[in-house]
Amino acid sequence: MSREIAAETRMRLEATNMWFGALVLIGGLGLFLYGMLMMTEGLQLAAGDRMRKMLEKLTGGRVRGVLVGTGVTALIQSSSATTVMLVGFVNAGLMAFAQSVAVILGANIGTTITAQIVAFKVQTLAFPLIGIGFVMFMVGNKKTVKYTGQVLLGLGILFLGMELMKAAMHPLKESGAFEHWISSYGSHWLLGLLLGMIITSIIQSSSATTAIVIAMGAGGALGGDPTAALNIAIPIILGCNIGTCVTAFIASIGTSLPAQRVAVAHYLINITGVLIVLPFLHWFPDLVRAVSELFGSGADDIARQIAWSHTIFNVGITLLLLPFLNQFVKLVKVIRKGAEPTAQRDPLFLDPKIFHGADIAFEMARKEISRMANISLEMLKTSVGFMKKLDRTGKKNLLEEESIVDNLASTITSYLTRVSQETLTDEQSELMVGLMHAVNDIERIGDHAENIMYLAATKQENAFQFRETEKGELEAISSKVFDMYEGIIAAFEGSNPEEAARFQTLEHEVDQMASRYRRNHIIRLNMGKYPPGAGVIFLDTLSNLERVGDLANNVGHVVAGELGRL
Repeated sequence: MSREIAAETRMRLEATNMWFGALVLIGGLGLFLYGMLMMTEGLQLAAGDRMRKMLEKLTGGRVRGVLVGTGVTALIQSSSATTVMLVGFVNAGLMAFAQSVAVILGANIGTTITAQIVAFKVQTLAFPLIGIGFVMFMVGNKKTVKYTGQVLLGLGILFLGMELMKAAMHPLKESGAFEHWISSYGSHWLLGLLLGMIITSIIQSSSATTAIVIAMGAGGALGGDPTAALNIAIPIILGCNIGTCVTAFIASIGTSLPAQRVAVAHYLINITGVLIVLPFLHWFPDLVRAVSELFGSGADDIARQIAWSHTIFNVGITLLLLPFLNQFVKLVKVIRKGAEPTAQRDPLFLDPKIFHGADIAFEMARKEISRMANISLEMLKTSVGFMKKLDRTGKKNLLEEESIVDNLASTITSYLTRVSQETLTDEQSELMVGLMHAVNDIERIGDHAENIMYLAATKQENAFQFRETEKGELEAISSKVFDMYEGIIAAFEGSNPEEAARFQTLEHEVDQMASRYRRNHIIRLNMGKYPPGAGVIFLDTLSNLERVGDLANNVGHVVAGELGRL
């Protein structure tokens, strides 16, 4: 009887330990994901703009594409973030679909850096990193110091989460039922593949899935035999490489055809890689152990071996597919058929062959400038809308549109400069100067739209709220600016001076509204009826909108041929 009671007590204790271990595992995973998010955001804030420009300016060269994809992903610690950026760039016409494929291969390699880091014994680093990172983040005056502190704090939290996940594995290690289940499951590679796909699709992070598997291996939950543990881990790792593609797929919904092809290419690359490895699944663990030992890992260091399996898979598939990249691009286009639209980034109306017919060249330039103006108008409307609600996707899209406007400004100016080298009449020379002024003013309107977006971001980050009075005033002045700019764009498109003059009269109203709202708001601030931080954002937004009115008025002077008033 006492034996039965002891057995029952042992089973209850084992069940309790397993439930406690599961809760610790969930908590550790939460810390790991939060730490990764914090670290990624810090890296993107510190170097994200440079990374974006690096990707944006990427031109031909498959090896260069792989290196850039690897470098960017290693820095921002997220292949999902890289592929989502690629979807956005291709959708906006900043990059051709064919260029993105090499970057995807590089991103797959770059994401394995996280697995390599967490496979080391990092328990002694977690708390120092959290402490140092917290101090830098809280007391740092310079943005570089704060962002570096955020990266270190995120990395420390990530390491802490990893250690918690490892600790959560010990109750499972002691469980006879779990050990029996894991040993029988180990021979079913398909179950492991599906498990890796499902977990990664849910949490949308191959790094997190890999970290869980590494934690299970390091904690002994995959069995005491390193060889058997690696055999169990590898199919899950293969599955997580397929599951991670879901993020790019979600980002591609509703985008252009080339952007959707980026998501298809990501899936096809990783599925192809898995299909190539599966026939050699029996020998693949031997290769992993050999490489792991070559780089100084012990034969029993299962955590390092799991990390290396992730790296070897992605590097190997890249080396295999890279020589056949052109054929792969054609295959994706066959799978996702359709006619590609004209790249939005490139001029639609300028013909570089036409320079000897100035009138035709100027008309084409006018159409391109009108297109540029309409993009800047949409940017302005979007940025003002961010004062109500700002989302990351919208912010990313607006920055891409700003890049398009800047590129069009540069291209149109170069085109007009070449036209100016031809023999022009006085009237044509004056028109050319006016068009150049219009390009410059419209480009600056795009800059003001970007300024307003950053003001909205600051408002959201600090949880500032505008009262109904400020909301109503912003609505009134922005509506007036939109009407004025939209009308002047239409007058510019139709070369209609009378229509331009009609909308130019609104500029005086915009100035009066800005002056009145500014004066009223300063009174409210002086009376202590409004938070100073929110007040500064409101006043800066007014100033940006007022300046947009001035620049739109300048474009109206171009339509009227009144260059002396610019």
